Amino acid sequence: MQNQQRLTNKVAIITGAGSGIGRATAKRFAEEGAKLVLNDISQASLEEIAAELDCPDRCTTVSGDVSLETTAQLLKETALERFGKIDILVNNAGIHWIQDITETSVEDFDHVINVNLKSMFLNCKSVIPEMMKQNGGVIVNLSSVSGYVGQEMMGKSTFLYNMTKAAILQMTRSLATRYAKSGIRVTCVAPGVTKTNQITTEHTPDLDGFWQAVEGVQPLGRYADPREIANCIVFLACDEASFVTGSSLVVDGGYLAL
Repeated sequence: MQNQQRLTNKVAIITGAGSGIGRATAKRFAEEGAKLVLNDISQASLEEIAAELDCPDRCTTVSGDVSLETTAQLLKETALERFGKIDILVNNAGIHWIQDITETSVEDFDHVINVNLKSMFLNCKSVIPEMMKQNGGVIVNLSSVSGYVGQEMMGKSTFLYNMTKAAILQMTRSLATRYAKSGIRVTCVAPGVTKTNQITTEHTPDLDGFWQAVEGVQPLGRYADPREIANCIVFLACDEASFVTGSSLVVDGGYLAL
């Protein structure tokens, strides 16, 4: 199928672009003609994805911790200086957490909240004024099916991760209604289990067994590939989804339908 180039001349900021869903999204956005400002905490990962994309005229990278306001400001400034505008923000960066509440420290709590939720607040706060000036823009937030249900993994709770992902759903709705008259669409993707490195050997010593178990409980009988999630992000970001705002697209292979 011939590439439709649905994002030609659109300027997009993508956080967490060095791996997993963020990396797949960067590739899909590049294929669709977007101009990219890619962020990750790992400079090495950013260099790898930039080399893979091989479009230096349409891609620049900004390494940094998304939980810091300075990073959000730098992403905005880089996009404006390099490309002159900001059309799309993909709030993808996040971390997983598996631990019961009784074993979670205050420092751990703050860290997960800061990376998963505060980062989105900071980036939205930074780019929305620019989108309002141009009377349009799209924000795509990454939530999860974990924002809809209580979950446990490997005998532990994922309560803190679930909390952040549920909050992202509400932030999406609230920003969508607030800024609709400014031409800004705010949407959300809620993936099911996706084969990324977010689940590590630290959490699951038997990773092969974990992925086999995941396949056994999915109606479609498998986990998602990051590109499948990225395809949905492309759709929400492009003009084909011009009447979609305030809602979450669940991409879970039927998990929540059980």
